[in-house]
Amino acid sequence: MRLRAILLSAVLCLPMFGMAQETGQVPTRGTVYGGYSLLHTNNNPGSLGSSLGSSFGGGFGGNNLNGWEGQGTFNFTPHFGVTADFTGNSNQLAGFSVAGFSVGTRRHLYEFLFGPTVTTSFGKSSVFGHALFGAARSSLSGGVSVPILGGLSAPIDSATAFAMAFGGGVDIGITRSFAIRAAQIDFVRTNFNSVDALTSGFSSSTGNSQNSFRYSGGVVWRF
Repeated sequence: MRLRAILLSAVLCLPMFGMAQETGQVPTRGTVYGGYSLLHTNNNPGSLGSSLGSSFGGGFGGNNLNGWEGQGTFNFTPHFGVTADFTGNSNQLAGFSVAGFSVGTRRHLYEFLFGPTVTTSFGKSSVFGHALFGAARSSLSGGVSVPILGGLSAPIDSATAFAMAFGGGVDIGITRSFAIRAAQIDFVRTNFNSVDALTSGFSSSTGNSQNSFRYSGGVVWRF
């Protein structure tokens, strides 16, 4: 945890360091980003996953949720802008599969966040830091898949809570208009109460807040 905190602090300080070392920048009114997202949570689904695993004869999912991220930033100045960030992550919580017939549950977390972003550029590349605030929605769904006939899923429970993310990343410029986001790392905090976190499959913690780390990488379009 200490190493993660150090890495996160370093990412957040990159834009401020860059302002003193700036050697030129690609003028842009904004960026649109899309890519892969990996959410690592320390909130083990514990008793819920264990009970479901026992019922279905299988185990429960780990702490990594795979998904996607979409982000748009509008820049008021070369260094300051506002970002809208949308992510979706999920994994298999419990289930089993026999001869093509499968039954299981999945947990999902969707985040809708907004906030300020500080950016600085080095030629075609840039680094940035942001503080984002908004809402997260956690949900649990059950599904069944039958050979030939296909699959069917239905919601079991869901909950919505306040969320925030602090972090930043590095964009490696390819052309004036396109870049590769080599890494974006965020510390994510959600405030589901213990009952909502448990019933929606997100956490078995008795506390009313949850801490996670999120990594993402993908393609950036600058306009």
